[in-house]
Amino acid sequence: MATTEGAGGIPLLFVHDVSADRTHWAETQHGLTTHSVAFDLRGLGESGGYPGPFGVEAAVEDVAAVADAQLPQQKFVLVGHGFGAAVAGAFASYYPERLAGLLYVEAAGDMRLRDKAEREAWLENFSPAKYGAFHEHWPEPLLINAKEKTRALVMKTLRTSRREAIAGNLESLLGHDPNEAFARFTGPTHAVVAATGPDTLVAQHPELSHALAPHTSHWPMLDAPQWFHTELVRFLGRCKHEH
Repeated sequence: MATTEGAGGIPLLFVHDVSADRTHWAETQHGLTTHSVAFDLRGLGESGGYPGPFGVEAAVEDVAAVADAQLPQQKFVLVGHGFGAAVAGAFASYYPERLAGLLYVEAAGDMRLRDKAEREAWLENFSPAKYGAFHEHWPEPLLINAKEKTRALVMKTLRTSRREAIAGNLESLLGHDPNEAFARFTGPTHAVVAATGPDTLVAQHPELSHALAPHTSHWPMLDAPQWFHTELVRFLGRCKHEH
């Protein structure tokens, strides 16, 4: 399922996070005059019935299918949040010629660098046996500084997200190489971050231009919509200039 808004300008395609859906971009889309498209990744939101497979590569196929259907023969700016940022980077490495710009929102760095035992223990929490007791709590560290409205939407979409989709997406993230996008896509690239810790993409790629969101959670577009809008419009101006 996809939501389209606006007309004209360089189009935007939004990719949501792992336990989310296209509604996380609704406020951002409403504020734009440019043509924009947001959709539900397989296994999530109104695409919840999709049987899989899940993961970064599968999600790249979803982005390509939506782009072909909604934005044929058009270059567009790809915006990805969290898991969606990894998907956006992977898409950029496969189809650099399709993009007018790439915007990472709260992108994780190379998770292959993390301790293997730690990664496996974390992933085990998403197994059928443990997920029931665990799933209401795992976003808590990401929701520090979240507005009540943000928390309510995140918890709502978490509860309607399929465990298989979340687990499959996160597992693929642990083996994903986010560095290929930097080698393949040379167009305008920018990052919006709420934190700049060592595990983030901006910390691992100091050359990546970025803006630090003011006192927000992992969802800056929900916690600081006006600030995010300004940052996005500024980046669109850069993409237009370099287009």
